[in-house]
Amino acid sequence: MLTEQEFLNGLKRLPTIISSKTGRASYTDFRIEGNKLFFRRNIPKTNWSLEIPVLYNVYRTQKFINTTVLKKITKGRVNSPSVAILQAMGCIDKNGIRM
Repeated sequence: MLTEQEFLNGLKRLPTIISSKTGRASYTDFRIEGNKLFFRRNIPKTNWSLEIPVLYNVYRTQKFINTTVLKKITKGRVNSPSVAILQAMGCIDKNGIRM
């Protein structure tokens, strides 16, 4: 399991473009400001953000992570991008199992 600093470093090294788990969406233009990760969904072109401590807490406390798990914990709309980000970082596998 990654430490909080390793997790933050992984966010800083995200690829330029990340595809959603289904491949129907993609996310780009990642930047960190304070405790938030900002990014853009390519189609439709919309700007999104998520709280880094919340995402790290989900990663740290859940052995299985998918959009349903995220929705219950975060009560937000950034569930699909969160799964894609965790997969791109190698935090969860394609089945949502924490690595």
